[in-house]
Amino acid sequence: MKKIILSLICVVGISIAADKTSTFDVKGMMCGNGCVKKINRAMDSVDGIKSREVNFEKSSMMVTYDDQKVTDKMIVAALKENNYSCSLKEQPKKDSSVLSFFKNLFN
Repeated sequence: MKKIILSLICVVGISIAADKTSTFDVKGMMCGNGCVKKINRAMDSVDGIKSREVNFEKSSMMVTYDDQKVTDKMIVAALKENNYSCSLKEQPKKDSSVLSFFKNLFN
């Protein structure tokens, strides 16, 4: 019985924790080498970040992280501490499948 309860707790705990990927606009990068390295080091110092990809040309950064340990606000704050302005990039809103179906049907 104890094993079953422990197994259930583990399964529920695993299902609650999830990786999240967010894209950020990053302002203040002056070069594609030193600034990118500095941002990568700042992200490496935040516990819970799984991966990060900085794109100098697009002034953006994509971060995958454990949403139980890290929030978007913590990522923005970490970059602000390193003299970069950062904001969460707005994701385009997707139509629900039912709404898309009717739009396609009647357009």
